[in-house]
Parts: sequence; C-alpha cells; structure tokens
Amino acid sequence: MITHKVAPLDLEEEERLVALAQAGGHAALARLLEVHYQQMYHLALKVTRDPVKAQDVTQEASLQVLRRIDQFRGESRLSSWLSRIVVNTALLRHRREKRLVPTPDIYPPLLKSNDPDPDDMARDRQLLEMADKMLSELRDGDRELFIRRFVDGLSLNSISEETGLSLPALKSRFHRARLRLKEASEEAGWGFAL
Repeated sequence: MITHKVAPLDLEEEERLVALAQAGGHAALARLLEVHYQQMYHLALKVTRDPVKAQDVTQEASLQVLRRIDQFRGESRLSSWLSRIVVNTALLRHRREKRLVPTPDIYPPLLKSNDPDPDDMARDRQLLEMADKMLSELRDGDRELFIRRFVDGLSLNSISEETGLSLPALKSRFHRARLRLKEASEEAGWGFAL
C-alpha cells in the first residue's frame, strides 16, 4: 500500500498518462495507480468499514484497472471510473462472503457421539453383575420383588395386587433389600449411594 503523499495530476497530465497506459505503457499505468491508490483505499474503507478488507478490495480493484484500462472511454474523470471499480469490487466481495457458509455450521467439528463410553459401559456392567449377585443372596422372592419395582418400574400397588402381599410388607422387604445392597456397595467400594 502506498503511504506517502502523492501530488495530484492536472487534467492534461492525467489524459496523457491514460493514453500511454491504454497503449501498453506500464510506467504510465503505475503512475496513475500511485496517484489514485490512497483515494481508492479510503473509498474501499468507507464501503467495507474494515481496514484489512479495504486493502484487499483496493488491490483487487487495482488488478481490475490493470486488466481493463483499455475500457476507460474518457467520458468522465479517471477518479470517477476508479471509484466505480472500487465500489463494484467491494460489493462483489461482500456478496461472495455472504454466500459462503462456514463449514462448522454444515459439518460441526467432532460431533460428540450419543453412544455411551466403552469404559463407562464396562464399569456399569460390572456394577450390575455385582448388584445382581448381591440381590440373589436376598431371601426368597426379594430379588424378583426388587426387580419388579426398580427395574420394571411397577408401583407398589401393582406389585401388591400381583403378589398378594400387603403394602406395609412390601415396603419393609424393599427397605431391607435396599439396606443390604447399600451395605454391600459400601463394602465393595462401588462408589454410589442407595
């Protein structure tokens, strides 16, 4: 980016440089861009409101000028033509960026799987085996009652109707079974409280 102050051209000098540039004169074209570069940058900055994007737009616009200087018809000042190129370049760039969809929105990075962790599954399986072993050591029928209540999710009333046991008797058996399971879990260090 040109940062030093460049003296403006008078109309005759600008027309002469444009004619030379259109005839293929690289030095004349470089001089024209040198004179107008700051103006192009400030316009790009005004449109984009971002210094980095403004630099990019100014450079893209300069390339357009290099490619299309022969299309300048001289019906207006060169600065007007350059301004139109800068604005169009900024608008096209904005449209392109607006159409771009960031890939994380489409393909989120490393989606967390809903599948359980294999280590957690192995630990849970071990805990279930230990709990099942402890429940099998309960008095006759308590294991089945415990499973009906806490695995199958049946209500006390449903179990009472199925088994014919009274609600107080069921509550007492469940309480004793839970206490035994709690004691066994503390002794084994299972890491959870019942």
